[in-house]
Amino acid sequence: MTQPTFGLFALMQQRHAARGNLSIFRDLDDQVALAEDLGFETAWFGEHHFSGYSLCPSPLMAAAYFAGRTKRIKLGTGVIVLPLYDPIRVMEEIAMVDLMSNGRLLAGFGGGYQPFEFERFRLNLEDSAAMFMEGLDIIEAGLTQEEFSYDGSHYKIPTTRIAAKPAQQPLPPFYVAGMMGSDAVKRRVATEGWTPFLTNSINPYDSLAGVRADYDALYREHGQDPIGKPLALMTYFHCTEDRDLALDAAERARYSSRVSLSLRLDYGEYSQGPFMKDLPMANDRSIEEVAANTLIGHPDEIAERIAHAVTVLRPTHITFHNQPGDLPQDRVLKSLELFGKKVMPQLESALAA
Repeated sequence: MTQPTFGLFALMQQRHAARGNLSIFRDLDDQVALAEDLGFETAWFGEHHFSGYSLCPSPLMAAAYFAGRTKRIKLGTGVIVLPLYDPIRVMEEIAMVDLMSNGRLLAGFGGGYQPFEFERFRLNLEDSAAMFMEGLDIIEAGLTQEEFSYDGSHYKIPTTRIAAKPAQQPLPPFYVAGMMGSDAVKRRVATEGWTPFLTNSINPYDSLAGVRADYDALYREHGQDPIGKPLALMTYFHCTEDRDLALDAAERARYSSRVSLSLRLDYGEYSQGPFMKDLPMANDRSIEEVAANTLIGHPDEIAERIAHAVTVLRPTHITFHNQPGDLPQDRVLKSLELFGKKVMPQLESALAA
């Protein structure tokens, strides 16, 4: 098995009011710097609105900031919720950030899933798939053509030229989260080399085997060998030799997943200001199960689980959601350092086995 590259996934989550906003962003500075030093390929920046589930409303703004703070690590939007934007502005900012970072941008897109967000942007979540595809059409056309126009159901654009083009030609790599219910998205993944972006949440990696099989069938349907085709996996992560600290991290990961589902299904409740209640969900997991299903635990366990995930899913990239639920910064940094020291050296032999 080929070893995947690794990334850092920053949701910038705030669980309690006592943890100030500024400390969340200062933590991220040190995490990205350490990830670059450890040889991680990418730092990904999430996007959500109106709750402590994520303090980042703009992945491109975060990527632009870190373009000046880093030298080698790639900067990924994980993901731009495209229907919430004017696609022309997104395309111009993609070009700008890619130029500012000397061609280090990875452009991740999603259609969104939170009704609460869409309502406050005065949009209908039911329109998200169509808006997503039209937005991507516009971005591709604007960045690859000398001039373009567009006549869609949601966007109508007269003949337009975009002055700045990305450093990566013709486009930065595209990553897509969700949207596999759309036949148009699936065709584009298969024919244009887009990278699907999956997450197992707090479930076993085997729970995604069917999705991997669907992608394999999709590539074969389009006359392509699925072996070696790109796939990215985002998963909870905390590397520690202390079992109690591992279980504490697993509890925080479960909290994050519970909040995500409550926002998706629109039953979330606020406890104080923008901070979300920890509401049990259907098919919930114990914290022991969460640890076993994710990359939370002892370095030896993490090496084995990565090898298992690679066997089942063949990801080309794995990114670590490493600070869910206000996990303290000192533990986050120790976890990354321990991964670099004890897990990375094991992976070559673990994957070979």
